[in-house]
Amino acid sequence: MNTISFMSANFIARQLGYHMAQGWGQGDKSVNEWFSPLGTFGERFDAMLAEVADLGFNALDLYASHLHYLWATPEHIDIAKALLAKRNLRVASYAGGFGRNAVEFRAACRLAAALNIRVLGGGTALLKDDRATMVATLREFGLVFGLENHPEKTPEEVLAKLGEGDADVIGVAADTGWFGTQGYDAAAALRVIGPRLKHLHLKDVKARRAEKTGFQLIDMGHETCRYGAGIVPIEACVKGLRAIGYSGAISIEHEPEDFDPREDAKACKAMIEGWLELGERPHVAAPVKPFRCVVVGCGNISGAYGRNLTPYPELQIAGAQDLDPARAQAFTGQFGGKVYATLDEVLADPDVDCVVNLTIHQAHVDVITRCLQAGKHVHTEKPLAGSYKDARALAKLARRQKRRLSCAPVTWLGEAQQTAWKLIRDGELGTPRVAYAEVNWARIETWHPNPAPFYEVGPVFDVAVYPLTLLTAWFGPVRRVTAGGKVVMPERTTKDGKPFTVQTPDWQAAVLEFESGLVARVTASFYVGNPSRTQQGLEVHGDAGSLILDTWTGFESPVRVGTFGKEARPVPLVREPYRGVEFGRGVVELAAALREKRPHRNGAEHAAHVVEVMQAILAAVKTGRAVRVRSSFPAPAPMPWAE
Repeated sequence: MNTISFMSANFIARQLGYHMAQGWGQGDKSVNEWFSPLGTFGERFDAMLAEVADLGFNALDLYASHLHYLWATPEHIDIAKALLAKRNLRVASYAGGFGRNAVEFRAACRLAAALNIRVLGGGTALLKDDRATMVATLREFGLVFGLENHPEKTPEEVLAKLGEGDADVIGVAADTGWFGTQGYDAAAALRVIGPRLKHLHLKDVKARRAEKTGFQLIDMGHETCRYGAGIVPIEACVKGLRAIGYSGAISIEHEPEDFDPREDAKACKAMIEGWLELGERPHVAAPVKPFRCVVVGCGNISGAYGRNLTPYPELQIAGAQDLDPARAQAFTGQFGGKVYATLDEVLADPDVDCVVNLTIHQAHVDVITRCLQAGKHVHTEKPLAGSYKDARALAKLARRQKRRLSCAPVTWLGEAQQTAWKLIRDGELGTPRVAYAEVNWARIETWHPNPAPFYEVGPVFDVAVYPLTLLTAWFGPVRRVTAGGKVVMPERTTKDGKPFTVQTPDWQAAVLEFESGLVARVTASFYVGNPSRTQQGLEVHGDAGSLILDTWTGFESPVRVGTFGKEARPVPLVREPYRGVEFGRGVVELAAALREKRPHRNGAEHAAHVVEVMQAILAAVKTGRAVRVRSSFPAPAPMPWAE
């Protein structure tokens, strides 16, 4: 399903009390003046994000004046990044005007890249004045630009402005409302623009009024409204997206000059969701009995799972259970289902197909064992277990019970990661021989309310598990491990001022020798963080060239490839990516595998092998000796859209 995002420019008239009588420029000026002071930025930006989240959105298009590249300092950007993460909101595009010269355009690109935004949607003078610099800058930052149509009367005029070539980085951010204002059928326009469509601003407008109102946009025939109340064939636009192969984000734009658009935006979102289920995903017919899941453990990550699972009609959140009933109540209040008092109550419910285990690391073995013994399928957060012995036993129990056991991390199923893997399989690097993975996850106690369990398992089991899972999925099993590490900062303090002592090494570096011949260096830390240049980078080097993946988590991460001795170039992803991490993708994959009677990609044997590798790293750190790894696993398949 296409991501549905909220355009923050919908609030263009907010600071004016929804009386924007002097046109867009007046609203734009008021937004910049409200958000630019650093002292109040965090509070004001967070208040806006909270409203977007409360409307039911998990993505937004960030209008430039809410965080403008001409006034945004590194402090502004860091605050915005932290608040977006806090609200679990991803940014589908950066919207607005992107400068009159190369310096300004570069500043806009730098800000977008810092927030992991891939799409710039709007306008820039560089498209006409210095196209070569514009294209080079976009490729340098791994971005794409979509030209938003305003004065153009036909799609052909828009395409003419784009010019020939550079289709990988230059396209259209189509505004259906402006096509309506110009008297052109927006659904027909999208069919013409289809191959160059990078982003979609979905907007309805009313017919031009006969009388003047004193509001500039209304008087020029651009009076935005709730979908269906205007002249734009909105439903046909949405239902036609599949035919043109567009899988990107759909931005809800509704920018009234004289009233608050929030309720209309919420209603518009519901309409799009209905049309997408009918028109965009007929191949995903909801089964007679949906795959019913219960979330066990309603901590920080549960909200992301809830948001990820609810768009899929073939899945149903049946409820939640937590040691703290209030947390389970909060989860079900947002995502539906019932509150189960105990895990036993969950397991006794014959209508529950799958348990999504989001408990702390130390509880995994007990919870998974009980669920499998009760005949439930399980998708569990990482790691599968704290020891290879326990992980292997869980995999064997699942086979014995004829139940599916799926394990995070699922980040290797992301669009960027699958793109990188395809490039490797297609021989772009020649023979891969060396890989480097950075896992510098900073100091957990600075942001997490309960850091002790993370420090107990250490950075390898908590976060190095991500690139270790990815590398083994790509290159097969590890056979030998050497490693070093230590506790570099033993005395720590929680956010509420309670001291605790770290005993598991909080800095570790490992060298892994793969059966395939690849050798990899993985560094994991709960000490190093920003301003480190490489918090979570991954590189693979082969005889013919190298591949760089900026993050091994974000599904929209830039992917770059370069031949030996030359600069790396950005590579288009195999399809429009999910923005951020779709944590629930593992559950979706598990349900699909059961329906299709095939192995699921995040198998228990693979997860158990990764546990053996991580255990070997800790043993090598402790003993100073190389450790053999003996387990193997069936090679997982790439996603069908990345074959």
